[in-house]
Amino acid sequence: MSDFYSEWLSTTQRNEEFVENAPRVARHKELDWVKTRQDAKAALMIAPELGFPTGGSMMMRAEIPVGWHTGRHSHGEEAIYVESGTGFMVLDGKRYDFGPGTVLHVPYRSEHQLFNDGDVPVGYISGLAWHLEASVYMGRMEQLEDCGANDARALAAIGPEESQDWPEDGRRISMHQDQHELSAESKHGATYFLMGRSGSRNGFKATAAAISSIFVELPRSKSHSHAHPEAYLYALQGAGYSEIGGKQYTWEQGDAVHVPPGMMHHQHFNPSDGETRELRFEFGIRYWLVDQWKGYTTIDKHLKAMSMDEDDEDK
Repeated sequence: MSDFYSEWLSTTQRNEEFVENAPRVARHKELDWVKTRQDAKAALMIAPELGFPTGGSMMMRAEIPVGWHTGRHSHGEEAIYVESGTGFMVLDGKRYDFGPGTVLHVPYRSEHQLFNDGDVPVGYISGLAWHLEASVYMGRMEQLEDCGANDARALAAIGPEESQDWPEDGRRISMHQDQHELSAESKHGATYFLMGRSGSRNGFKATAAAISSIFVELPRSKSHSHAHPEAYLYALQGAGYSEIGGKQYTWEQGDAVHVPPGMMHHQHFNPSDGETRELRFEFGIRYWLVDQWKGYTTIDKHLKAMSMDEDDEDK
């Protein structure tokens, strides 16, 4: 019979083998769509249930049919990107309007519910640190109302949007597409800051789950080469490939790429004649580890995007 320490050593080996052999891309054509109490149509994309070695986080896609609302519930922090459709979120009794390109931040354990008030389905992408919270016995998912058809009288009773900020402490809750902040950095063809690195930009205070930015890769270009603990990328536009840990993984619009925990070197490529755009999710556990990592550096070559025809050796 092995002792506890021997088991810890064995766990290290099992974890490393699991990460090495795990999937890196969630294909939108292969999603398993289900109906839940919260969503009329939802599918996990990157999650431990699908074999991804996440740091206790997950990403899902969901749709709200025309004339419907999601359930009303509370849980840990959530970061949401609205890909299509129009409507509003009611969070702690306040209304926040959204449309294509809107990002939403749900503070820890705030009650919230999304409504579709348009004429097309609302499609959204969501990131949570649910698995991490549950593993340390701090995860609490409370369902207060199930998803279903809108009630005209109930909708009429909801007042107009008063602010994009949270009255509790003034933090930002919503940011629309025309408010995305174009950065001057050169790590990609272009970068739009949303909640920013560590979730503290543009008035947001997204500690556990954040949508940091949108990366744009120009035609026939590649991003800077780098390494860091973990990140998710959702392909908003175009098709390309990523090199992660020395292996190549193709992706297209609607797919999601997982850079696993650790310090796995990676780089993103656009071999096409059009732009690609990737939405980036980050989770707070990453920075907790970074602060402890001796000799940590996120960039190991250069700080700029380059043409795929350029050689980046020794740059």
